[in-house]
Parts: sequence; C-alpha cells; structure tokens
Amino acid sequence: MDPQRFFEPGLAGYIAYCVEFLIRYFLLAGGLYWALQVAFRKRWLSFRIQDTFPGRAEVRHEILWSMSNMACTGLATVLMYHLVRNGDASMYFDAGERGWAYFALSPLLVLAGYDTWIYWQHRWMHSDFMFRHVHWIHHRVGNPTPLATFAQHPLETFLGNAFFVLFVAYVPIHPLALAAAGGYMFLYGIIGHLGYEFFPRWFARNPLLGFVNTSTYHNMHHTHMRCNYAAWFLFWDRALGTNHPDYLDVYDEVTARRAPWREVLGLSPQPVADQRDADNGGFQLTSGECAAKVRNSPARS
Repeated sequence: MDPQRFFEPGLAGYIAYCVEFLIRYFLLAGGLYWALQVAFRKRWLSFRIQDTFPGRAEVRHEILWSMSNMACTGLATVLMYHLVRNGDASMYFDAGERGWAYFALSPLLVLAGYDTWIYWQHRWMHSDFMFRHVHWIHHRVGNPTPLATFAQHPLETFLGNAFFVLFVAYVPIHPLALAAAGGYMFLYGIIGHLGYEFFPRWFARNPLLGFVNTSTYHNMHHTHMRCNYAAWFLFWDRALGTNHPDYLDVYDEVTARRAPWREVLGLSPQPVADQRDADNGGFQLTSGECAAKVRNSPARS
C-alpha cells in the first residue's frame, strides 16, 4: 500500500481536513467549554483563573473566526499534500529510514522550530499596525475560552501555516512524527486558552517543567497583552525579558485557592466552596465595550 495515497491534494483532501478539524475542535474545545463553563461551572469555579465569564457574543466570535482558521489551514494542508504527492517534499514514509532516534526526536524538532516561529510572529502581531488590523481578532475576548484557540485573522493563520509548508518541503519528517507534533500543539493550544489552571501548585517553579506554558501564563497575556508571547515553551520570553514579572506569584495565588480534588469530584461530604459566585452576585459577563477597548489599545512589539 502506498502511504502517499492518503495525501489527496484536491477538493477531497480539503473536505477531509475540514471535517477532521470540526470533529477535533468541537469534541475537545467545545466539550471542555461545555463541561467547565456550562454544565459544571460551579463545581470547577475555584480552578478558574479569572472571576468573570465571556458572554455569548464573545463565544460566537471565537467560533466564527475559528471556522475561518479551518478554511485557511485547509488550503495550506492541500498545498502540503501537493508537495508530497509530486515528490517536492522531504517527507519520508519508512520510519526506520533515518534511524529510530531521529524518528523519535523529530516531533521535538517541529515543536522547537514552530515555537520560535510563533514567538517572533506573535511579537510582530503586537506591533501597533498589526495589532489594530489583524491580531485584535484573537484579543477581542480578554478572558478566552477553549473555543478561542484558533480564532485568528486569515493573515495570521497563513503566516503560521507557512512554517509547516516550509518544514515539510525542506526538513525530513515522517507523517506520524508530524502528526504527533501537530496533536500536541492542538491540545496544548486549547490548554492555554482553557481559563482554568489544573497543573500542580509546584509546576511553574519546577526547574525543568517551569519552562512549559500554563493556562495561567497565557491567560495573563490576554489580560496584559504586552508580555507572555510564548506558545508552548517559555525559553524566548525568559531569554528576552518579555515574561510578566508577576507570573509565578499569580500562578501561586491561582493554584492556592483551588478547592480540594475530593470536594470537586464529589468524594467529600462538604459541598464545593462557591464564595466567589456569592461575592459577585452571580457570574459576570464581559461587555462588548471590552472588545473595542482591546482593539484600540496600544501594543508593544
């Protein structure tokens, strides 16, 4: 069986990608949004990073622009399929062809390369012109949901896709290795926009794991905007001083106020504490004015 037959560069390949994206997006991002912010939001309230919740208009904005991302990325995917089918890509199909060590480590090569690409692209997106005309779409909601993970302007989407087209064209990669890296990016992008912090209290201060992004870290980017540009790893932010100086303290505060897991999971006779809900007189929604304020705010490159 020729594995290249799975890389259909025509309309069938485009439709297949879009269907696959819709399944992943609504099952993972939509499922987490429903479970955490609709069905059981009081149960998980103590794990929430911010007190407020986005309104329906903001959630609708996240979904619609994610569909734009799907349409644009589908085109880039078909282009990559075309390169593979025409023999113009560096993709190989025998996992042992370049050694099992390279096969195992190549997903890390994709992650490191794209993490660097996205950091500098993200910095550019926060220049005044690009922020006001392009990146404001992703920042319209200052308190995003998992559904916001892929809500981007088409230009920003195509710039991110350019990395994968170039990578597949010039760097040897097995499709399973590329899929593993892509799966990690997809899942971790959703974690970054989750709005809840589930990592252990010690995670952010761990010498090794502390270089991995958290929901709190990226949530602070949406509230402060001029910091925390990293997508998956914090290396570039720390090296160039663009990480928020209060991140570790905020992470400690967020994780310290969480209810015990036994209470949250209903294994304890005491009900889950819901003090913030009472203090706020119910859940607050972000207003439409927030979107305009974000769009017109100055941004630092």
